[in-house]
Amino acid sequence: GGKPNCIQSLLSIFSIGLSAMMCCLGVFGIMEANELAEIFVSVYMILFSVLLFLYELLWWSGRLPCCDGAKVNRNLRTNFGFMYGVKGRAAYLIFVAFLVIGLKNDVSVQFLRYLTGGCFAGTGVMMLFLHFSKPELLGTYKAPTTGLGEDDVNMPV
Repeated sequence: GGKPNCIQSLLSIFSIGLSAMMCCLGVFGIMEANELAEIFVSVYMILFSVLLFLYELLWWSGRLPCCDGAKVNRNLRTNFGFMYGVKGRAAYLIFVAFLVIGLKNDVSVQFLRYLTGGCFAGTGVMMLFLHFSKPELLGTYKAPTTGLGEDDVNMPV
């Protein structure tokens, strides 16, 4: 892969914003939960948002302020390898969009729910559209390689 272009950088910045929105929605969901199932869905939303956030931070610098980026990258690549390709990350964003939109209607911040879910779905669909219709825009995409040796960079994900 080559140097990231403007589209790749904007998609990454937007994904960081999406992860922050979803984390807020998860916190609101926990605070307003009436059932145990609602708490579980909200916790999953927070975990999924942290996963996306960590991946995007690794993509930008490979260094994480909170922990060893090399170890996190190895764990993410091993357990969530789908995040390391454009199609896999797009499918992840679309999946998470349905999780967000599927929240019960008793969350008081409905606009945040629909905005977050719509943005996740839209970003995922746009990534797939760009991947298949304008492959030159995402063709230089390079997944994070922090902490990987020469032999590990091409390890299956």
